Amino acid sequence: MIDISGLRVRYYGSSELALKDIDLIVEPGESVIVTGPSGCGKSTLALCLAGFVPHAIGAEVAGSIRVCGINQREASVYRIAQHVGLVQQDPEGQFCTMCVEDEVAFGPENLRCSPYEVESRLDRALATTGVSHLRGRKLTELSGGEKQKVALAAVLAMEPDLVILDEPTAYLDPRATRELIELVSRMRDADSRLTLLILEHKPWRFSHALERVIHLDRGSLTYDGPIGGAAFEEEILDQLPHSHRSLHGFGEPLLRVQNLWQAYGERTVLRDVDLEVCRGEIVGLMGDNGSGKTTLLHTIMGFLRPSSGRVLLEGDDITNKPVSARARRIGMIFQNPNHQLFTDCVWREVVIGPLCQGDTEEECRPRADALLDSFGLSSYRDSHPLLLSYGQKRRLNLASTMASNPSLLLLDEPFAGQDVSRARDLMCILDELASEGVGVLIIGHDPDIMTRCCDRILFMRDGKIQIDAPPYEAVAELERRGEHDYLPGRF
Repeated sequence: MIDISGLRVRYYGSSELALKDIDLIVEPGESVIVTGPSGCGKSTLALCLAGFVPHAIGAEVAGSIRVCGINQREASVYRIAQHVGLVQQDPEGQFCTMCVEDEVAFGPENLRCSPYEVESRLDRALATTGVSHLRGRKLTELSGGEKQKVALAAVLAMEPDLVILDEPTAYLDPRATRELIELVSRMRDADSRLTLLILEHKPWRFSHALERVIHLDRGSLTYDGPIGGAAFEEEILDQLPHSHRSLHGFGEPLLRVQNLWQAYGERTVLRDVDLEVCRGEIVGLMGDNGSGKTTLLHTIMGFLRPSSGRVLLEGDDITNKPVSARARRIGMIFQNPNHQLFTDCVWREVVIGPLCQGDTEEECRPRADALLDSFGLSSYRDSHPLLLSYGQKRRLNLASTMASNPSLLLLDEPFAGQDVSRARDLMCILDELASEGVGVLIIGHDPDIMTRCCDRILFMRDGKIQIDAPPYEAVAELERRGEHDYLPGRF
């Protein structure tokens, strides 16, 4: 199925090899996890297997890559796509249409399947991924997790021989994560010929569904063997810091949201939401995909005007103020890191905010250098931001936002795409910011991280906050309500 020999990849404009002398054989019907720290080359390997490198993404490639007997370096992307399906880390990057039904039907239509076959594949793919209820929805209205499931449905509708999932659980809520793991098992049982390659920072999640694991580090293959013999980072979870700021109390309320309602057309997304974030407090926002979490952050930031209710910042009513006025005091990290990359160099990306506010490069330099160092990006200072890995882009987004010294941070899934070690580093940085008086409202799906990082947990369902309590009380209430997927230690 997969036969790789001596693979070396260097992206144009980069001095570092993304992959170094990779030798790999995967037999038909095998299911394999590829893991390793952020930036280790996992996504590059996937792009090579799908033919996007070098046919669509410029890179120097040496060595041999054959999939299903096809030479990936010589065959067209169209021919490769008939055998290899890739669900990318950024699902939006592979959407071609405007609505769910058209997106899932797009592949079979391009394979020139009959109308009956297109409809049949569409129904099966939507049902398999559990998104039949989204069939008539616009892609722009979906949450990040819903988009990821639709992207998987679109790939399955092509009925490929090899399916590659790049960080498939990154945007999924705990319930959807469990369902995806169960789906992987069902896919293996239903088709013994299907080959699966799953790129995942937390491979122990799939330890009961797959047998083989491959570990990459700095572009090199460092382990290839049984999943039981791999040294996972799971134990690092026990080393994640716990917040103790609540023992010392917090400052006055920084953000107040009062009786907030929001709707998309006739569909109500937020229902009578009330919340506070104090100075020096980290508040975590959890809930299923589509429960309204991102919409809440967008309304606070001013991208959306609420149907009713108020948003107050430091006592000022900012409900009707434009984003430009809020951006001087609020920093926001989007769910998709590519949506806030604006320059052609990592250094310029970090300082663009302060420069636009009138600071000089000399005034920006000390803080920018410190931020690059804190996020492990110093060696990429002169690189193009789009050459970074997904996790590195996310850290760059946060460094750029923090360079302007906001008093409130809104973070939409900042831990997505981060290995456990980087997640721990990010938690320490947020803890330091909170200790300096910054308020943080953070969306996250990992209960182990959120209950350690946050001073309070808010749990949303159907657009309404149902739980607002310190982590230990929130966990007890979640257990009482039967929300077992949201309990720490599950995944």
